[in-house]
Amino acid sequence: MVARTMIIAFLVLLTYLSVTNASNITTDEASLLAFKAHITSDPNGMLSKNWTKRTHICNWIGISCSKKHQRVTSLVLKSFGFRDSIATDIGNLSFLNFLDIGNNSFHGQIPDEIGRLRRLKYLYLQMNNLTGQIPQSLGFLTRLQFLHLSENRLFGNVPLSIFSVSSLKDIDLSRNYELTGSLPNEICTNLPVLEYISLQDNQFVGELPSGLNICTKLEVLSLSYNKFTGNLPRDMWNMSKVQELFIGWNNFIGHLSSLEGLYLGSNALSGEVPVRIFNISSLKVIAVAANTLSGKLPSNLGYSLPNLEGLYLGINNFSGTLPSSISNATKLKFLDLGRNMFSGNVPIDLGINLQQIQSINFQRNMLTNAPSSTGEISFLNSFSHCKYLKFLMIGNNQFNGILPKSSLTNMSLSLERSSPFTVESGGKSQLKLVTGQTCRG
Repeated sequence: MVARTMIIAFLVLLTYLSVTNASNITTDEASLLAFKAHITSDPNGMLSKNWTKRTHICNWIGISCSKKHQRVTSLVLKSFGFRDSIATDIGNLSFLNFLDIGNNSFHGQIPDEIGRLRRLKYLYLQMNNLTGQIPQSLGFLTRLQFLHLSENRLFGNVPLSIFSVSSLKDIDLSRNYELTGSLPNEICTNLPVLEYISLQDNQFVGELPSGLNICTKLEVLSLSYNKFTGNLPRDMWNMSKVQELFIGWNNFIGHLSSLEGLYLGSNALSGEVPVRIFNISSLKVIAVAANTLSGKLPSNLGYSLPNLEGLYLGINNFSGTLPSSISNATKLKFLDLGRNMFSGNVPIDLGINLQQIQSINFQRNMLTNAPSSTGEISFLNSFSHCKYLKFLMIGNNQFNGILPKSSLTNMSLSLERSSPFTVESGGKSQLKLVTGQTCRG
């Protein structure tokens, strides 16, 4: 009797589980058919031909299911040209961990119901026409690792709850243009595995939080074209893993009135350097070499940077002419403008006041020299009294003339290495200043 009762109970339980599983599969199917029904444009007929009850749901285009439960775990329909709003029924896909419907033409708001997808790890909604605010409910996705909402038309404050999803590795909210808010002070504490964050081309405000060096896994920080203000945190320069740092076109520099050194060399920085950098009178060193930065040097550079000792702009895309005011930066010791796109005549009196100058590099630009009655490259005469000058590199430009031998002979100059010049004078000739030559006036 007991054995018979147990068998009956087992059969009842098996029937219940079968019905429950069928019900769950039916729920997934109904949710996806509702998603399909919202789509008014299916240019290639992908869903109309394939998403039908004649085909098992796990064989539908863009769908992957778990082997164990036969539940929908992945929905990938990017770049299909779909148009219309996202059905709220998508929140019923309770086993979903991967959702990618990027690069379509979905519009309307991001459904709150997506916040019910507690297994979701990847959310890609980028490159659509979504509007409205980012729903608070996305902060409930405690397993989320990748959040890409870039290139939509989202606006308003970004929920702080998003910056508390500790599993997030990759956040891209860029190019929405109207998103705003500020970065919470605890961002690195709350996001311990964060590797990539891009907020560029929006309206974010406030100061950057201190403690960014705690983001020990962060590799890319992109904050350009926002309205961030205030001081750049000192510990920001101790982010050991960062490979790409984009912070241009904000208002950071306005309060750095005591800054003495700006060291951003050998990164992947690009775009124009804000002119305001050249107005921080306390600066002694500007080192931004080996990036892909561009822009022109302001005409008042030598006056606005009276304390400047080192200007390192080499290996970039700077252009325009060299301002004659450089000669007024009387404390300048190192001037590296090599491998850029500077053009025009080098100011004839460039070195007249640079009594402390030790190294000059103009190599590989498009610089020229003003015509001289003697046929000499006359701006070199302005360095004749630069007694500390050891390195003078001007090769691979468009200078036309001969070296002013009398002037070079009068220099109190100890050249410690050979410096090849390419000089045009009816043809090209390679000239060298002799290593170790000491010329005394």
